[in-house]
Amino acid sequence: MTIDLRYGASKTLCLTPTEEQSVQAHSIAIESLDHALNETIHKNLDTSVHFPAFKEIVFPEDTLAISVGQGVPQVAKVISCILDYIQTSTAVSPNDITIVFANEQEALAIHQLEALLDEFLLSSLTMEVHNPDISEDLAYLTATAEGDPIRLNKTLVDADVVLPICSNLPDSLFGHAGFFHDLFPLFTETETILRFRSQQDAASLTRDAIEAANMLGVQYLVKVTPANDDEIHNITAGDTYTLQNTVPAIAEQVWQHPHSPADLCIGSISGPPHHQTWDNFARALSGLAKSTNPGGSIVICSELEGPLPAPIKFLSSNDATDHLREQLRQQPDVNIQAAQEILRLKTDYHLYLLSSLDGDDVESIGLAHIESPDQVNNLISSADSITIVGDAHRATVE
Repeated sequence: MTIDLRYGASKTLCLTPTEEQSVQAHSIAIESLDHALNETIHKNLDTSVHFPAFKEIVFPEDTLAISVGQGVPQVAKVISCILDYIQTSTAVSPNDITIVFANEQEALAIHQLEALLDEFLLSSLTMEVHNPDISEDLAYLTATAEGDPIRLNKTLVDADVVLPICSNLPDSLFGHAGFFHDLFPLFTETETILRFRSQQDAASLTRDAIEAANMLGVQYLVKVTPANDDEIHNITAGDTYTLQNTVPAIAEQVWQHPHSPADLCIGSISGPPHHQTWDNFARALSGLAKSTNPGGSIVICSELEGPLPAPIKFLSSNDATDHLREQLRQQPDVNIQAAQEILRLKTDYHLYLLSSLDGDDVESIGLAHIESPDQVNNLISSADSITIVGDAHRATVE
């Protein structure tokens, strides 16, 4: 038996379990969208169920902000299709359109957009990268139930119409803030992002995200369900009410797999460099742990690169676990949530990492370094039961 597991930008790992072993494979070859993105987006924005078509809620003098969330596959093509719809179906001027990227990683799509858009449109619209550290670029929106202020990107708050582009993934995913996760906390200030990443209270995070979206007046969204790698399985655009009642089921159907505990779980993180993050590593670990027997082994295949972020490097400390956990909570870095999850799991499982990182760095934080694909098959040969999950950073267990 052979199973091809894709990881990184273009690599494939050939796994060779035997017929005698118990093997479960999930999310290995998810069907990708096989028809034109442009037609799909145009049709969706024109056929909202509980709301007028998008072209009927924007007017010639309106300012339009398009927010670009995290991990959206083929995001440059998606943006290009949305802009085509706006140009052909509305009277909004390109000069009144701003595309706001969540961070520098997502803004890598700007280079792809330059190749897709005509020169006039490129020179007319504005592209902005959200910076959570610049207070002048933030505006007060509302307060949480606990009284903490919610400040969002000023361009989004000031715009007449906001159209978010979001990835569609299961709500139970580690670090996920529900339906509006690509607005809050992505476009808030650093203090709020750190608070979000340290508390891990899914209910309050989802509530705050909904409140922020409501106060922002979001009426339409574009939700993109990923397939493997950087492919699109489904893209749905429409009013928030309709999408909240339809698209979560699509994510669960694609990315939720049955609980099948195994001695060895192997997962991948595929896609371009900006998908190879410690956040995604922690999400993959968290999901795979639910399918791994206590004391079992978890292997993540990725193209993570160095240097190690501060909270991750902090895992090399020889301090007692409880003391290290307290120090991590105080570490002001966006990778704190990933570090805390690694710390939680490495005491209960044997964790292995195939990556582009230096082997000494990997070993220093308590993970076993895998130098070659052959080592993964050696682990397979000694396991009675095996679960293999493609793009484990997107997958959850029922």
